Amino acid sequence: MVVFGSASLAFWLKDAPVSRDVDLWIVPAECGHAVEALMGELSWYHDRHAAYVEVLAPETFAAPAGWRERARRVTLPEFPEVVVTVPHPHDVFVSKIERSSPHDRDHMIRIVREYPLSRDTLAALADETPFRVGQVRDPNRVAAFEINLRTALETLAGDPPSETS
Repeated sequence: MVVFGSASLAFWLKDAPVSRDVDLWIVPAECGHAVEALMGELSWYHDRHAAYVEVLAPETFAAPAGWRERARRVTLPEFPEVVVTVPHPHDVFVSKIERSSPHDRDHMIRIVREYPLSRDTLAALADETPFRVGQVRDPNRVAAFEINLRTALETLAGDPPSETS
């Protein structure tokens, strides 16, 4: 099981954002249906905890190729066969670049506050993303990633984002 997106930051950050949805990817994929039925949107779990699980496909998490080596692995003593993999905050940062909504940018700022990220490290991680290695072929998605990456790099360099970014 991989917890990614904003909810994964609770495993790493002292000032983690509150997330009402938990993005998961589950192996084997067919087990995801049961998890979503029990804990998905509009389930008893959602009613009780005001949060829900969303089971998504692996390609939804557009992280750098080496993200698994940097990830944290968590097991519960009660269920040692279940391993929860949680990406490093820098990999979550990179995965949020394409969309870069105000919500995402807030999370990106929180990440950099607790896990400083240099411009060079971000550039190297960006080179390993599905956008740069040819796995994402949609030109609109690639363009959005590149534009938002430029803004992130300028921000990390201490430069204000340019008007063309």
